[in-house]
Amino acid sequence: MKNIVYLLTFIILSFIGCSGTTKKNSGLSQQEKVTIIRFDKDVYNYLQQPDAVKESGLKEKYPLLLPAFGRIAMDNSDPATFFPALRDYFSHPALMQIYKDALTTFDNISAYEKELSNISSLVSQNLPEKKLPAFAMHVSGFRENTIIINNLISISIDKYLGYNYTAYKEFFQPFERQQMQPEYLVRDYLKAWLMSDVVKSDVEDQTLLFAMVDEGKILYALSLLLPEKNAEEIIGYTKAQTDWCKQNEKSTWQSIVKQNYLYSTDHMIITRFINDGAFTAIVSKDSPGRIGTWIGWQIVEQYAKKKGASLQNIIDTDALIILKEAKYNP
Repeated sequence: MKNIVYLLTFIILSFIGCSGTTKKNSGLSQQEKVTIIRFDKDVYNYLQQPDAVKESGLKEKYPLLLPAFGRIAMDNSDPATFFPALRDYFSHPALMQIYKDALTTFDNISAYEKELSNISSLVSQNLPEKKLPAFAMHVSGFRENTIIINNLISISIDKYLGYNYTAYKEFFQPFERQQMQPEYLVRDYLKAWLMSDVVKSDVEDQTLLFAMVDEGKILYALSLLLPEKNAEEIIGYTKAQTDWCKQNEKSTWQSIVKQNYLYSTDHMIITRFINDGAFTAIVSKDSPGRIGTWIGWQIVEQYAKKKGASLQNIIDTDALIILKEAKYNP
C-alpha cells in the first residue's frame, strides 16, 4: 500500500514481486506440510555459547535472513562487526529475559504449523495461482514485527507474549497489546503475505476509498483462509468494538461522505482512518481504531455477496467498481 504502513510494521528486503509464491494450477487443493524455521532458537543457542563455528553455521544457513535481522534489531548488517554487535545487543539482562520468555511461549509450535498446513489447501482453492511462502521466527527485542525477504516471512515472536505480559506495559498501549497475543501469530503471517504479495496497490494518488477497500480485501481474504476465526479475531477487535461499529455504521459512513473524505488523498486523513489507535479520533472517541479498515471490509463483503465473485476477482477489481457495484449504503 503506497507510502503507508497500515496494520503491520514491515521491513521488506530484496523482495522479488510475486515470483516466490506463484504456482501453476494443478486443479487440486493440495495441503502442504508447513514447518516454521526456528531462526530464533539458532540465534539463542549461539548467544549461549558463541564461537566461530556457530557463526559460520549461521551465515551459511541464513545468508539473507541473518543480515536482515541485524538491520532491524541492531541497525547492523556489517559482516565485520555483526556478531560482536549481536552479543552486545542481547547482553542486557531484561532483553535476554524477554528472549527466554518468547522461547518458552513458543517452545512447541506444532499447532501453528498444523494451522498453516491446513491453510495451504485453502490457498489452493481460493488463490490457485499462489502458494504460501516459507515462515520463520525471530526475536527482535520489540523492534520491527515482520521481515520479508524473497520467499520468506519471519515474525518477531516477542511481540506475541500476551496482553498482560509484564514487559509490555512499559512500552505498549492497551490498544497495541490487544493483538500482541499468541493466537494472532498465524493471522499475522497471512496478513504479511497478503499485503506484500497478493493485495498490492499501485495507485499513484491513493484515496481514502482505495485504502479502505485494500484493507477490506485483506480482511475478506483472511476470513476465507481462516474460516474458524470470528470477525473479532480477524480484525483484532473486542466484541464491544465490533458492536460499536455495527451500531454506528450508517452515521460513520455518512460522515465520511459528507466531510468529503472518501476521495481525499490527504495522507493524514487516510492514516487517521486506517492506522491503529485507541480510537479513530476523526470519527469519535467512543469508536475503535482503524474504523476505516472495518468499513472497507463491509464494502468488500457486500460486493462479494452481490456478485458471487471469487477472491482473485475481488483482489483484481478496482475500488471504485467495488463500491459502485456493492451499492454500499448502510
